[in-house]
Amino acid sequence: MTAEKKRKTAKVLSLIVVVAGMLVITGWIFDISVLKSISPAWVTMKLTTAISFLLSGITLYFIVRAVEGDFDRAQVALSITSLMIILIMGTLFFSALLNIHTGIDDLFIIETPGAVKTVAPGQPSMPTMLNFILTAAAGIFTILNPDKLQSKLRIISMTIGTIGAAAVVGYIINAPLLYYFIAGINSAMACHTAILFVLLGSGLLCLSD
Repeated sequence: MTAEKKRKTAKVLSLIVVVAGMLVITGWIFDISVLKSISPAWVTMKLTTAISFLLSGITLYFIVRAVEGDFDRAQVALSITSLMIILIMGTLFFSALLNIHTGIDDLFIIETPGAVKTVAPGQPSMPTMLNFILTAAAGIFTILNPDKLQSKLRIISMTIGTIGAAAVVGYIINAPLLYYFIAGINSAMACHTAILFVLLGSGLLCLSD
């Protein structure tokens, strides 16, 4: 595949991630269960996760634009999206790590206590938070050092994709540990969250050559 085709593929994947994030946000606003979780027996994609996917899809798109040479516009967009992702997921990550309730997980919509495979209402899985922080890091690296971006994107993309792929396999073979569910310790990663991470990682990988 040529470099141009890889960039086009990354743009398509960024659009899919953005649309998926918007659909799940819609699911939370209008309480549409099938958009929040593919199956009633599976964990929901949290609202903060859906918002972060929307921001991550935009981040991926503008990383492509930066690679294509439209650096000035990409720099502005990436500064905003990367910062927002870090503020949301960085706060959630450390609050989960330190067992401190910050309120960001129920800032807009409060999830019902006792939700399927969820340790704390509205709180995403720890690997979910980590993947979004890595996505924000990809945006920051693009701004700070675009000339040496490819090797960093390769590591980030493979990490994000592998974490997502492991969870997908976990759902296929019904192994909760693979989609990171540890009762009382860590919420499960939602199935569509895992799939979107595979797509997001693939998009970043397209830009790493």
